[in-house]
Amino acid sequence: MAAPACKGASCNGKNPNATGCAKDAVTPAGAVAQSAGGGPAVQMRYSKKCNAVWARFESAANSNWRGKLEVRNGNPYVFNASPNYAAYTTMVNASLTTRPCVEHYDGIGGSWACTKKWY
Repeated sequence: MAAPACKGASCNGKNPNATGCAKDAVTPAGAVAQSAGGGPAVQMRYSKKCNAVWARFESAANSNWRGKLEVRNGNPYVFNASPNYAAYTTMVNASLTTRPCVEHYDGIGGSWACTKKWY
């Protein structure tokens, strides 16, 4: 198996599919955000070999949904759903404290549903 294209902080802002980090990715237990009214879920994905995390929609969803990988004491990675594929964020170092969130976007925002637990 080829060595990962990045590890830890060197993965910040990189694409998990292009770097190969998505190949060994798992969703930690409970790391799935779901809005109260149903709709698509956002998972936090973790690659052990790359020591990186990112958020993604479980499946394609209409574009009035958006997801976020919230980073404690840092800028969040916000992304819009796509009806054509399961949209996702770029990666961030797994040593940072993060959690996934989802929102039915009404043009105003601020109604994020996040996991209670930070990972």
